Amino acid sequence: MTYENIKTILLTILVLTSALLTWNLWTYQPNYETMEQTNTVQEVAIAAKKEIGKVVRPDTLLLHYDGNQHFGTVSPSEIENIIKEISRWNFTDFENITSQKEGNGLPSFVHNEGNAVIAYPDSVPIDLYRSVIKVGDKSLPNFQFDRIVIDVDETQKDNGNVYFVSMDSQQVYRSHVPASFIQNFKSNFFKVTGEYKEYFAYKASANRTLYFPAEDTKMKRYQYLAKKLDSEKYKNALFSDPSVVQKNDQQSEEEYNDTLSLLRVNSAKNTLRYVKPAAGNNPTFPSADLLKKSIEFINGHAGWTDNYQYAEMDPVNHRVIFRLYDSSGYPVFSDDSKISEIRQVWGQNEIYEYYRSNFQLGLRAETTEVLLSSGKAIIDSLQKLEGFDPKNLEDVKLGYQMVKVPQTMFVRIEPSWFYRYEGEWKSVSLNETGGMNNGLE
Repeated sequence: MTYENIKTILLTILVLTSALLTWNLWTYQPNYETMEQTNTVQEVAIAAKKEIGKVVRPDTLLLHYDGNQHFGTVSPSEIENIIKEISRWNFTDFENITSQKEGNGLPSFVHNEGNAVIAYPDSVPIDLYRSVIKVGDKSLPNFQFDRIVIDVDETQKDNGNVYFVSMDSQQVYRSHVPASFIQNFKSNFFKVTGEYKEYFAYKASANRTLYFPAEDTKMKRYQYLAKKLDSEKYKNALFSDPSVVQKNDQQSEEEYNDTLSLLRVNSAKNTLRYVKPAAGNNPTFPSADLLKKSIEFINGHAGWTDNYQYAEMDPVNHRVIFRLYDSSGYPVFSDDSKISEIRQVWGQNEIYEYYRSNFQLGLRAETTEVLLSSGKAIIDSLQKLEGFDPKNLEDVKLGYQMVKVPQTMFVRIEPSWFYRYEGEWKSVSLNETGGMNNGLE
């Protein structure tokens, strides 16, 4: 074999080998194993999240007509329609006019003829409510309100007046909206429908006038089947590292702790209470942010298990309360266990105490109908109580009393009158027919 033949054979082998390697490279598919997902903090969803407008809601609408006629409603559908209407408006030119109303009597101004009054259970920061209504002012004063007053008669050529009033701090801020919005509101909403009842006025003090249904009111007793909430979900939602949490079962309690926080679920009292003493009791955020942070906290674990709405805020003690409302718009109260509330107390930028019931409402069975006395009869009875001072009467409402039936999963809600006296809600006791007994529960 000649030298040239050997070179040819070697060259051919090299070319073929190169071609084979190139083909393998192009067609190679590595067989990677699927990587296991690393441990990450998963968001816990217990029930539902809610927008601010679904939590911070009015609970009463009042229409004031000529001739000292007043009509009101707590209808959720009527309230929803009016909030949808004003959420389309553009509020501008906010101005503090408190000094102009001093000496004239704020209640008289708020409840003047031709006014529609949208009443909230407690003070609402305007900065928070900007997510519900449109505010045209870039620089807005930092104030709170518990009434929105729409004057359907006081309109100029271009603008109408809408007032944001705090009956608590006795402040009034005036804003402007296009006059066409006010005229449209007057035509479509400033009229008495089947949802409205006649109300009467009771002047409790120089700074407070209360309004109640003038006639007897029919309400129904209900019974619900309760559903126990999953304690493990709350453990995972509330503790920063659920993996280190220790559980201790006692006779009627489940107890979870991680040395910094404690979660106690009491099946006898039907309560769930989480505390974190390390949070301290002196918040570092402005009090105006208190309500916002409280809503965000519950949304953080989708904790709106029932129809809870904003009810009270105490900036001094850093406390916010959300109360259960029934489907017809009445607030639901409870005894010392407060199982109809969600209560929060805040520490330094984090929750200090979180308290609520350990169940949610399920199927509802309607029972008997109750006839409750008129607002006038309630006031007459309260005035007869020993030591009663009208100046300390803060509010009076129709509502429901929640009672958990012992040793069962049933919850009763009983209609009743309630009044707030010196900061505390109390119920007016009823006899079997719905009439009023002497004394209070």
